[in-house]
Amino acid sequence: MSTQQSAHSEVTAHHRALPPDFSYFQSSHFSFYLKMITAIDTSVLMTIARQGERWERWAKALTKAASEGPLVVCCVVFGEFSQGYRNTETALQLLRDLNIHYDPILPATASIAYKNYLRAVPLRSLEPHMLPYHLIGAHASCQADRLAVDSVSDPSHYFGSLEFLGC
Repeated sequence: MSTQQSAHSEVTAHHRALPPDFSYFQSSHFSFYLKMITAIDTSVLMTIARQGERWERWAKALTKAASEGPLVVCCVVFGEFSQGYRNTETALQLLRDLNIHYDPILPATASIAYKNYLRAVPLRSLEPHMLPYHLIGAHASCQADRLAVDSVSDPSHYFGSLEFLGC
């Protein structure tokens, strides 16, 4: 098993493994184990917050996605999104109001992201501005089931073969 497969298995086990006594974990606190987790990209949050061109469609799509499972953002998305607010607590409260949860990037996920980044970008031309895309993509692929991204171009260019939620 490769290091990347091992790291991916570790992340998957952390987020998906059900203990032997499954009945105990059927409470709402553990319901995310059984549902579709949707990671949300900054582009979607900004479209909704600014009431951009497709904001109503995104609001409906996220409402439907929330009925299927948790909506989450990673630290990179939260960092980008929170720049438009007075303080982080204001941004965090807005996400809570939208029923969007903060989900930190796990160490194994970060390792996968950096390996993908190194594979995608030749060493002689490392482009630091590309690393956040790889972190967001690894978070979505390792810690969620799909990624909501508002992009006019093909998002798989940056995020690989993830399942996408789009409008």
